[in-house]
Amino acid sequence: MTEKVPDGKEDSDEEESTEQILKLVVCGDGASGKTSLCTRFAHDQFARQYQQTVGLDFFSRRLLLPANSSVLLQIWDVGGQSIASPMLEKYLFGAHGAIVVYDVTNRSSFENLDDWVSVIKKLTRNQQKIQFALVGNKTDLEHRRAVRIERHMKFAEQHGMTSHYVSAKTGDSVVLMFRQVTAEILGLQLSKTEVEAETIVVEAPVTTQSEAELKNIRHQRRTDLSRNTAVCRVM
Repeated sequence: MTEKVPDGKEDSDEEESTEQILKLVVCGDGASGKTSLCTRFAHDQFARQYQQTVGLDFFSRRLLLPANSSVLLQIWDVGGQSIASPMLEKYLFGAHGAIVVYDVTNRSSFENLDDWVSVIKKLTRNQQKIQFALVGNKTDLEHRRAVRIERHMKFAEQHGMTSHYVSAKTGDSVVLMFRQVTAEILGLQLSKTEVEAETIVVEAPVTTQSEAELKNIRHQRRTDLSRNTAVCRVM
């Protein structure tokens, strides 16, 4: 059940406004960009260095939806290894939505979503029906795409999920995705103007395949030059 907490303010109609609280659980394989996605949404930041989530991370952010409806999103970022953990059922308890994320450049991260969706449905079968959202992350690496759009759309349709593409790195469509998922859960309709207001136009050069190859060549040359140098790294 959605909780409602008075926020102490009045809207333009002088009626007491309320704040709804929704719990969203973000799942998917490790390195698919779940934490980066949550960090971009909650703090508008992106960490270039990958750090694996062990267990669970928490994020939160308020959204203002149509009719001045304030919603507090409590986001549970589940580590990729948690699919086999007995704690996953506890993480999913009381969730209003499940956002399953994959890396568009990693085919196995997409194929493993079958297991994620099956496990989530099994563990939540005795609670309220939750809204599923399919999210393809890392669209900034379009030139390395390994999962066809047709497969993405077919999977979403088969499992009754909303469909989204985002880039946690550039921020493209991240806030829009969370707004759309939230609106879907609450049965609200976002207008075209509201959707366009959350659409980020990314002005950045797209790395071509030839440029990527040149980078690999330069990296290989640096590696060759350093082979005679002893390096000790403490992890």
